[in-house]
Amino acid sequence: MALEGFGDRIKAIRQERGFTQKQLANLLGVTEQAVSKYERGNSYPDITMLNGISEVLDCSLDYLFQYEAGKRNLVKQDSLERKTEINRQLLPDIIVLKFAEKLVPVLLEESKQGFPHINEIRQQMARHWGVIIPPIRVMDEFSLEESQFEICIHGVSVYKGTSETLDENGLVQILQQLKSTILQNIGQVLNNQSVYYMVENLKDKYPYVAEGIVPEIISYSRLRQVIICLLKNGYTASPLIRIIEIMEESTVDIDADEHARLVGESLGEGFKLENWVK
Repeated sequence: MALEGFGDRIKAIRQERGFTQKQLANLLGVTEQAVSKYERGNSYPDITMLNGISEVLDCSLDYLFQYEAGKRNLVKQDSLERKTEINRQLLPDIIVLKFAEKLVPVLLEESKQGFPHINEIRQQMARHWGVIIPPIRVMDEFSLEESQFEICIHGVSVYKGTSETLDENGLVQILQQLKSTILQNIGQVLNNQSVYYMVENLKDKYPYVAEGIVPEIISYSRLRQVIICLLKNGYTASPLIRIIEIMEESTVDIDADEHARLVGESLGEGFKLENWVK
């Protein structure tokens, strides 16, 4: 092995990746003193550790051992970090709220407090609509115009607006717009996974209502379609127990719109969103 300069290369790539000696040691499962010795050239890692070092530092073994003298090899394309980034591109966050640079202080203050307003808006949607909304990712986006914010669903921009109120009240207004936008795009937001969690929560409290019915008789997909239709027609899906009961009693040889109409008629005007949220 080409060990000349091995310690210097480990140190250089560690610093480039932003790790301290202690952080690298923890990731490798060795002591901080061991990492220090590697970098000073006083000792070398066991051969069984080499792949782990390459993975953690996101570099090729060619670079570490300088098989091609003087040439810095490209970092590995299949590193854990890159796999994670590729997966994120393949599966973008369902809901993303982006802030322009001028609105970042509001975002930072919300983050420091543990996102209380964002958590509250998700709780409101659960109480009023009766559905579980996926987590909302919040991020800065300096390509936006000053005081602008953007709402994306599955990586696609669905709304852009501006806020001149750079305080808590401005954030509340933005989140109310977010809530409205999510309802308008509920078919893109609500997925079978969310419906599964909703049914499982119901089973915990009322095990005999959904047991053997969902998904055995009523599929998650059909239940999702009916819930989406109900919300679009102005009904809450909060009485999930009644929705499942009504769907079970009705024929399955009808489409989701008709199923939702029957459920809405059975629920009555009291379960309209305009009445339910008061």
